[in-house]
Amino acid sequence: MQILYGAIVLFFLGSGVYYLQDEPPHALHFLVIALYFFIILFEFRGNPFSRRTYVLLSLLLTGNAMIQFFLAENNAIYGLVSLFFAYFALQARRRVKH
Repeated sequence: MQILYGAIVLFFLGSGVYYLQDEPPHALHFLVIALYFFIILFEFRGNPFSRRTYVLLSLLLTGNAMIQFFLAENNAIYGLVSLFFAYFALQARRRVKH
C-alpha cells in the first residue's frame, strides 16, 4: 500500500510540474492532491504529522476547490475531488492522537 501511495505522490507531482506553465489551476490541483497523499503516506507508516497539519491541508484543499469552481474553466470535477479530500483530511485529523 505504501508503494502505491508513493507512486501516486510521484504521479501527481509530475503532473503538477508538467502543467505548471500552461494551466496553473490544474497544476495547483495536482500539487495539493500530491501533498494530501504524502501526508496520508506518513500516517500509514506510523508517524503522522500533527493535527494542525491536517487542518492546514483541509484549508488548502478547500481553497483549491474554490479556485477550481470559480476561477478555472470547466474544472468542477476537480473542485468536487478537492472537497472530498478536504473532508477526508478532517477525518484523518480525528484519527490522529497528538
